[in-house]
Amino acid sequence: MKRKQRRARSTHGTAIASGRADALLGQIRHLFFEASEHEHAGKLELAARTYKRVLALAPDQAQACNNLARALQGLGKLNEASGFYARALALMPQLLDQHSAILETLVSVLPPLGVAMRRQMPAWPKRLGPQELFNEGLSSIAGDPLLHHVLQSTPVRDVAFERLLTSLRLSFLAKAARGETFAEDNLAFVCALARQCFINEYVFATTPEEEADAEDLKRALTQAIEAGAPVEPSRIAVVAMYSPLHAVPAAPRLLEMRWNPAIVKLLTQQLREPEIERSLRSSIPRLTPIEDRTSQDVRRQYEESPYPRWVHAAGQVSPMPIDHYLREQFSTSAFLPMRKTEQLDVLVAGCGTGQIAIASAQKYSGARVLGIDLSLNSLCYAKRNTPATLAFRIEYAQADILELGSIDRSFDVIDSCGVLHHMSDPFKGWRILLDLLRPGGLMHIGLYSEAGRGDVSAAREFIAAEGFGTTPAEIRRCRQRLLETRFASVARFTDFFTTSECRDLLFHVRETRVRIPAIAAFIAEHGLRFLGFEFAMPILQRYRNHFASSGWSLTDLARWHAFESEHPETFSGMYQFWVQRP
Repeated sequence: MKRKQRRARSTHGTAIASGRADALLGQIRHLFFEASEHEHAGKLELAARTYKRVLALAPDQAQACNNLARALQGLGKLNEASGFYARALALMPQLLDQHSAILETLVSVLPPLGVAMRRQMPAWPKRLGPQELFNEGLSSIAGDPLLHHVLQSTPVRDVAFERLLTSLRLSFLAKAARGETFAEDNLAFVCALARQCFINEYVFATTPEEEADAEDLKRALTQAIEAGAPVEPSRIAVVAMYSPLHAVPAAPRLLEMRWNPAIVKLLTQQLREPEIERSLRSSIPRLTPIEDRTSQDVRRQYEESPYPRWVHAAGQVSPMPIDHYLREQFSTSAFLPMRKTEQLDVLVAGCGTGQIAIASAQKYSGARVLGIDLSLNSLCYAKRNTPATLAFRIEYAQADILELGSIDRSFDVIDSCGVLHHMSDPFKGWRILLDLLRPGGLMHIGLYSEAGRGDVSAAREFIAAEGFGTTPAEIRRCRQRLLETRFASVARFTDFFTTSECRDLLFHVRETRVRIPAIAAFIAEHGLRFLGFEFAMPILQRYRNHFASSGWSLTDLARWHAFESEHPETFSGMYQFWVQRP
């Protein structure tokens, strides 16, 4: 075949392939619309069948999975619905951040779980057994796919759910201590619970007797491994519910044996992945020294407790130009478009375990990200969890913001939402970052609110007065004590539900809070353009209603200060806002 013929055939083939793809996409959209119409009309059987046709053409369509699950739930096919809800979450793990909604869905497709939570909560601190919790036994929840997915993918962030799982864990320990084994479905559930305990860093409450029994079981497992004796799978799973397997002497030998899939996944989580993180330490460059005393203290905390804990990066994110992103966020704010869709240099200052660095690479077109942090352990966690498709666009390095002036680099976008409030002087750190921002560059800043964290501040004073330490055991004990006091409101923070995050929330070595007038003064001093705070829509609507009679502006910091003075809970998480350099 001649060159021109090959080229013509290649071009023709590409056009045909493109045409087929367009036709398929059109068919999928048509079917999705048809299924939605059936669902809105209450024709759930037709809706379910049509959503299944969508998934036959596009198996990774997360919205179709979710909608199909909803239709099946309406038809009373709860187990099937649970499976498709789990599939939707696997495709779009960022949906797991909607903790309350996920738990509500879980309870709706698994009613015995809700019943058990309602029974256990008033009985606490007594741990109820499966016979007291479930009318039809543990089997009524043990095999549910959505429950398994949630336990293995995100920390449980609800007190009632946590207490139920704490009680179930104790019942499994007692059973293993008696030498009993588990049926296959129950073993898979125990493995899922063990993975949950690893994710939340063993934050569930324990009793002295329980700790002693768990230690005995761990010792017996160690002896069996070292002796080359047969190891009961349920014993591995129960030990892993109380301490990580990488802390069990000789546990790596378990990797040489054959196991069922649930145990294999457990071993991967608690042995293989931590080893990968350790092996990555030498690959992380050190950009600056860390000499400041506060920086050293903060680094020590995050080396011991990498923060935050997460499992899956977001999925199915469509990148967009940074200008489009900000226009969606702040439709009424004036900013100078960057007009950059390639080679957008982004610095994530204080990237921790990598979530923001990864999200930046995913959502901004052409982003090239440098993520820095004080903690090498956090950076290794980030690097191990970075999707391979993004790794070439993200660089991780150990550095101190206070020393960043020495790296001789500049950036289009700087994101620093978790570190300035852990400095002695947040504005000093902000000023250093500002020197690295190019003209017209954008900055996403997070700072703790003095008014918004009143209950956290009071809880920290209570913790200091009671003399609680920062070991995992002390944090576990402190959490239970707080839930018995007027400081129980701190459980509204999602950070309350893992050991490292609770340490960050209530035990941090340095927490500095500020007020809006100080932020406004810094912005004015440096001639920055304030683009707006990031908020959920209900808060924005409340602000608009508050100033409806006098006219409102989302960029008027004086009005935001007045609003916060009347509604101090407004910025209970932190101030998160965008500014632009002229």
